[in-house]
Amino acid sequence: MKPPKRLTIVLSAFCAAALLAAPAASAAGTISTGRACYVASGNEGVSIDVNGSGFTAGEAVFAQIPAPGGLSGYTETTVNPDGTLAATVSHVYPASSEPVAQKMTMQIKGVLSDQILAEVPFQVTNLAVKTKPATAPYRKVVTYVFAGFRPDKPIFGHYFRHKHLVVTHKFGKAKGPCGILHAKSRLFPGHSPRSAKYKVEFDNTKKVDPKATPKIVTSLGAVF
Repeated sequence: MKPPKRLTIVLSAFCAAALLAAPAASAAGTISTGRACYVASGNEGVSIDVNGSGFTAGEAVFAQIPAPGGLSGYTETTVNPDGTLAATVSHVYPASSEPVAQKMTMQIKGVLSDQILAEVPFQVTNLAVKTKPATAPYRKVVTYVFAGFRPDKPIFGHYFRHKHLVVTHKFGKAKGPCGILHAKSRLFPGHSPRSAKYKVEFDNTKKVDPKATPKIVTSLGAVF
């Protein structure tokens, strides 16, 4: 039995009104971070920038970095009329102070839809150096572990005593986007009295350069 025409018109009008009232579906897009790896140095953490395209114009979204038990950071932004977006999540910190590359994920999430619209992996590390073991006699061979140096560039250690350069040692090339290197060397790669203490500058320059970056300045003594 066919419904009366009047009922058909009423139902059609109701459906049209429902469609007009429904919010536009969120569009999934693509995003990228400005770097494959961000290096933290000091107490401010790092700022992670993200750019994307293919999203719903005018939609409010979160740029967020998930972490166990919560978020490492987030910010809110609005998609541009052409479907692009740009945002920066500030004060992001590696989970530890160790010289390791930590994997993280940048996500774009719809504020109203609560949907993850896009995500991309990246890494964070510290500008750091340590030895394994942490303490040893100067002549003992240890493993130097570096992070945060320039990728594919050699790392040098410049050892000073009483402000005089006594030895420069090349450890090898930093690898990967986070500039990681594991290198075997004597704790002190020179000849020295056992009680001597040294100021050490680690950087990517063969010759000592006061303006070198990145650079770590530390001391070598009873405790490294």
